[in-house]
Amino acid sequence: MNKKKFLLLFILCCALPLAAAKLVLEMGWFSRGASSHGQWQQTEVFLLPATTEKAHWRLAVPAAEGCDSQCQRALFTVQQLYVGLGRKQQQLQPVLLGGTKPPEQFNVFSSLQPERSIPETLNKHILLIDQQGLVLLSYPAPATDADMAGVAKAIRQDLLKLFNYDRTSA
Repeated sequence: MNKKKFLLLFILCCALPLAAAKLVLEMGWFSRGASSHGQWQQTEVFLLPATTEKAHWRLAVPAAEGCDSQCQRALFTVQQLYVGLGRKQQQLQPVLLGGTKPPEQFNVFSSLQPERSIPETLNKHILLIDQQGLVLLSYPAPATDADMAGVAKAIRQDLLKLFNYDRTSA
């Protein structure tokens, strides 16, 4: 193989993947940032005090005056998700926000009073809160019984990723 043919093949092998990547990005065939299933918060919202416990990730369900049927479905979803985590439960604390006592059938929840009022956009959502008390992700509370499995699956996938990459509980 002569030098010119080798140089042409070498340049082609280097340029072809770059051109293909540019084409994929230009045509919009690649969805950026689609690795999480929840809604990332655009502003910082600190709802809970910082914690030093091993279970420093918190899944919170805001409850206004009493707990309506959508709130009950959210509580059930989080409880089932918590039980399904198995040994990874020790990294998560289910929380009912609002200072109201959780119903008896949801005994895994602890009741906490938020440090500030819960923004209206976060009501009717399940909130993922980090060890500093910052709301990171929100998931819409299941409106029907059929939605509960999909919401739980989305939260579980995000939680397992967070647990996997978390270096603060090592």
